[in-house]
Amino acid sequence: MEIQILRSLTDEYKPSAQLLAAINTALFLQRPLLLSGDPGTGKTECANFVARQLNLLYPYTFLSKKALRFDTKSGSQSSDLFYSYDAVSHFGDKTNRPKESFISFNSFGLALLGTNLFDANLKRFMNYEKEIFNKNSCFGSVVLIDEIDKAPRDLPNDLLAELEKPPFKFSIKELPDFTIEQDPRFPVFTIITSNNEKGLPDAFLRRCVFHHISFPDSSELLQIVKSNLKTNNEHFETVIDRFTELRQKNLVKRPATSELIDWIACLQQKKLLNSNMANWRGADEEYKAKLIETLGIITKSQADFETVRKEIIG
Repeated sequence: MEIQILRSLTDEYKPSAQLLAAINTALFLQRPLLLSGDPGTGKTECANFVARQLNLLYPYTFLSKKALRFDTKSGSQSSDLFYSYDAVSHFGDKTNRPKESFISFNSFGLALLGTNLFDANLKRFMNYEKEIFNKNSCFGSVVLIDEIDKAPRDLPNDLLAELEKPPFKFSIKELPDFTIEQDPRFPVFTIITSNNEKGLPDAFLRRCVFHHISFPDSSELLQIVKSNLKTNNEHFETVIDRFTELRQKNLVKRPATSELIDWIACLQQKKLLNSNMANWRGADEEYKAKLIETLGIITKSQADFETVRKEIIG
């Protein structure tokens, strides 16, 4: 069965035609989708959008409307994607519980287990019954590996073998006879995000379908704001214009879409969304002072705060 998704008119997430094509290409090839882009451009939310659409279009195959998320850390290893073993608690246990009681399955491990029939023998593991039995069995999943460029360079290389081609499988080194293999009838779709903080190995890149999510233009930002705030305001476009101008200044950290949404919500609550926004340098001192009080939402350093403050006071 060829699995493809569509651009939803009702979903808050609005992927570009190019992003949607990349998603469907990765689904067709059964390859991981690697997304790059500035923070706040929607890379992480893309995974949940795909999960929602797959659940909508293929409800008997994809049960969850949310991606199984793995947050990459500086010390992450490939095995962490599948399971975690609490050796400290096991060592201190005085009740002689089996080793499985101290092992919990992580995102990709849960995804592979979910493709198989429920196995009562696995109930000894920490979270198997909660994560698998309560969702029934035999289902596909979307797995999000978030910010892979935070990990040591070994992690992408180690994932090459793990994500080469389905059916995927994994073992637990603490349990020599334990192996779980994916039932290929139930897909596991992997989305990997990168903030371009450091380069990824060429061999890893060759195995992924790649797409760079550009920062939204003004019209796209307007749709994002209206969709998230569930309202409209005649001054939204003016705020977005000011926001776009500020992003083009020499800022240490340029604000993202999530910060724009929070900023507009705050401006609206403080009744600062008015005609003064079009020419804030010409506004009265009271308006400027109140506006400057909101800058902590869109600036994340003293240098950026001062840069934006000077743009307001003139």
